[in-house]
Amino acid sequence: YSSIYGGGSFRLGPGFFGEAWTPIAMEEFVFTFLLCFVVLSVTYSNTTRNSTMRGFAIGSCVTVAGNATKSIFGACLNPAMALGIAVAHRASEGSLFGALYYSLVEVLAGVAAAHVFITTHAVDVQEESLGDAWRG
Repeated sequence: YSSIYGGGSFRLGPGFFGEAWTPIAMEEFVFTFLLCFVVLSVTYSNTTRNSTMRGFAIGSCVTVAGNATKSIFGACLNPAMALGIAVAHRASEGSLFGALYYSLVEVLAGVAAAHVFITTHAVDVQEESLGDAWRG
């Protein structure tokens, strides 16, 4: 991105529209949680797995996140994306704090989604555990 625009980049974090870190953390947490939960549901769970709608469900989560949060800062939803944006901006005048902040929130959202998935899909998790035990 930076090389396409002649070294230009944008800052990761507040300042785009004068917002604070709290709304950014909330939108990142909610939509990263949603994305992780949907990915687990359509790929791992025997009950909710659906190979024909998998891409549509995951793509819809990303689209909704981007459209719902564009006035705040948009949604990274991925620590690698946050790091890429921060590194491109760092090359000109930024810092990596934004990437660390986004990554922390996104990892916490992923862990929370995994816990909720384990709770709501306990049958699938137990079947998988029993299957591993039976395989030896």
